Amino acid sequence: MLGSAAIRNANVLIVDDHELSAETLRAILLDAGYTSVTSTTDALEVCELHRKHRYDLILLDLQMPRMDGFEVMARLKEVEPSYLSVLVITGEPAHKVRALQCGAKDFVSKPFSAIEMLTRIRNLLEVRLLYKEAERQVSYLQRYDPLTGLPNRKLFYELLQRTLTLAESHQSTVSVLLLDIDRFKDINDTLGHSMGDELLRQCSQRLRDCLRFNDTMARIGGDEFGLIILTEDGPEESGVVAAKIKKVLHQPFDLDGHEITVTVSIGVTLYPLDSSDADTLVRTGDTAMYQAKEAGRDTYRFYTPQMNTKAIEKLDFEGALRRALSQDEFLLHYQPKVNLGTGRISGVEALLRWKRPGHGLIAPLAFIPILEETGLIVPVGAWVIQTACRQIAEWRRAGLESPCIAINLSSRQFSGEAAGADAGRFGRQRDIDPLLLEFEVETAKAVRDNDIDPTLIEFELTESLLMSHAETSIAILRRLKLLGIGLSIDDFGTGYSSLAYLKRFPIDTIKIDRAFIQDLITNADDAAITLAIIGLAHNLKLKVIAEGVETCGQLDFLRTHHCDEGQGYYFSKPLPAAEMSWFLRKDAPPLLAA
Repeated sequence: MLGSAAIRNANVLIVDDHELSAETLRAILLDAGYTSVTSTTDALEVCELHRKHRYDLILLDLQMPRMDGFEVMARLKEVEPSYLSVLVITGEPAHKVRALQCGAKDFVSKPFSAIEMLTRIRNLLEVRLLYKEAERQVSYLQRYDPLTGLPNRKLFYELLQRTLTLAESHQSTVSVLLLDIDRFKDINDTLGHSMGDELLRQCSQRLRDCLRFNDTMARIGGDEFGLIILTEDGPEESGVVAAKIKKVLHQPFDLDGHEITVTVSIGVTLYPLDSSDADTLVRTGDTAMYQAKEAGRDTYRFYTPQMNTKAIEKLDFEGALRRALSQDEFLLHYQPKVNLGTGRISGVEALLRWKRPGHGLIAPLAFIPILEETGLIVPVGAWVIQTACRQIAEWRRAGLESPCIAINLSSRQFSGEAAGADAGRFGRQRDIDPLLLEFEVETAKAVRDNDIDPTLIEFELTESLLMSHAETSIAILRRLKLLGIGLSIDDFGTGYSSLAYLKRFPIDTIKIDRAFIQDLITNADDAAITLAIIGLAHNLKLKVIAEGVETCGQLDFLRTHHCDEGQGYYFSKPLPAAEMSWFLRKDAPPLLAA
């Protein structure tokens, strides 16, 4: 509710052609404590008076010569179409409906009592002043961020344009810094959005402390802030500010008892060096900021034209990648796995390839991270499973003995965005997230549609994926196991293994990472780790396979120490399905002498 002082200071106009009536009503209001009350007996003056003074309330007599109250209200609407605060006074009660239709907010019949009049006036003024306050709030929200109190993106652009105009007249340099809190989504997912909001508030306060009085800061996105700095001493000054921001934000934040440390990625762009246009400066600042993220985060980068070229190329690359699935540009190659005892093929690993028109085969390291980043890995991963199942069926129809096909699963494909949340989000009562169930259903459908033996499919999951989402992973792995699908831990030894969890997972195979195989012969530590993994796997009744086998010495070591299978260029590079078919003939020679 508004205070009495605000209401009594409201600006009121009395309109009545009888001077005595107008003065009587004015006296009633002044005696009641109203401080700004004027009157007129000329209806023709009302619109011009309101245009000058913007009254909070107009007390209007309907029956007047020269212009009645209805026409006055019609003309007032032209002056103020949004909200017309008029209290009509008349001796004709029959005019009530028409008066309200013309825009009056209330109606008082003559003769009136002072108490009734004052009550209706107060009520209307309270509504009117609340409406003015609401208009002020709307105007504020259109230009300021309600969470931090900082200018929002809209006002940031206005302030940047003003600063550039000022800088042009004074031939000054302006630095625009765009900064983004690294992995802010993880904090939101883990601690909840209220804690994320509190972090943003605390960050904004620390950022304010880094700036001078004539610098400008805004919150221009979820966890993205923009800074406008007049850098009279040259562009190096903005680097000093960026380093100061990094240092200040490195100090731990206290979020309701949780001590959180954050880092930021900062992009710096300069006027007039990079551009004299506000929109372009924001765009180049964004480009530099993402370059800082690609450089490992927790750093800052100045914009260079080369960054812009790279950004355009990346956008083009992503666009082509988004079209690749619908245009049937993906294909699978298959790299054999060899039984080190018999020398024969024991399985194959399906490896995704992209044949981009005009560019040939694109290296997986160039496009798979982008599939992960954009979320395209989910539909593409489903395509891989369906295609592998279809290939097994084709080999069978061709009379070939199809090997088991191993398929790599990504974190987003296997567990979706949901699995990145903490256990509290789902609760331990829920065994399986709906996204995992959907993955299971899609996998079962691919097996069923192609009428294949599910034991010919194996999923490879990294140990970091399994360990980071252990509780949500175990249940779905057991369900996949019931379907007959094999399960393998890829890159074993490179993550943060937990033997307690390992024995709970329904795993069939452990795959030794190529990092340990590469220097197996010359590095005693790698040899010891490899032997430990082989022993661990066999003690747990698991099969063990070494990837990245490229030399005879590596092969001899693995055979001597009873590693079950090997995979690598020593045996074969990944092959298209047609070439792989040749090795699957019953009369095909083994890849390795027994």
